[in-house]
Amino acid sequence: MRVDRGLATAIIGVAIAFTQPEIAQSLTAQDVTNLAKDITVLISGPKLGSGVIIYRKGKTYSVLTNWHVVDEPGTYTIQMRDQTQYQVQPTSITRVPEADLAILQFNSDKTHNVAIVGNSDIATEGTTVYVSGAPEPLNGIENRTVLVPMGQIVGTNAQPRNGYALIYNNTTYRGMSGGPVLDDNGRLIGIHGQGARDTVGGEKVGFNLGIPIKIFINSKSVNTLKLSIPISQPKEKPASANVPTIGRPSVINGSGGAAGSCPGRVC
Repeated sequence: MRVDRGLATAIIGVAIAFTQPEIAQSLTAQDVTNLAKDITVLISGPKLGSGVIIYRKGKTYSVLTNWHVVDEPGTYTIQMRDQTQYQVQPTSITRVPEADLAILQFNSDKTHNVAIVGNSDIATEGTTVYVSGAPEPLNGIENRTVLVPMGQIVGTNAQPRNGYALIYNNTTYRGMSGGPVLDDNGRLIGIHGQGARDTVGGEKVGFNLGIPIKIFINSKSVNTLKLSIPISQPKEKPASANVPTIGRPSVINGSGGAAGSCPGRVC
């Protein structure tokens, strides 16, 4: 039986197309930065810190941060990217006892973007990560602004204290505690909160620590507060495809183009 050469080529091409492995889609650094700034909040009050919008139900938003950012009694203020501010009373702050984490809740009639939660188990050594947060005022950067330095996971703590298992080399500063750690698709895989320091002089050595988001997802607080948070898998669309950027074109199509306290060795 003779087979037309053109037909044979077409059949082979179709076979190859069906057998090729799926290539993970990732965002550019600019895309992730833009997304990070939409979901990162500035926290001020008795202490300064950062946080990430992790859940919304009706008009109630939940922000995840470090417990050490809000452990001092008082009223805290949350500031969004659009400069909108919300006050959070002590009764709206819930400690997550499994790690150095806390949830702050506030009500708003406005629509704010919410983080897409990823799988922190795949955050292995060599993984690209972004840490988003607003440092306290610095020389040359007098006003708090969200920075999103890029780096890599360089290791993990086998026996972490207060949940700090992730080790990465992103540059961070005081005031960024509680900010999100994102993968290269903009998915939330951890919460930043510590800087590794020299045991003699107490100076930062360049490595920083974060809490895998899995610890929070598996915590009792998620059930207590009735937070239904899905986990996005790597094969799914990047976070920016699932969460629209308010007031700007979606980045998926390429068109998007004050002194605080940092207790002990935490920053």
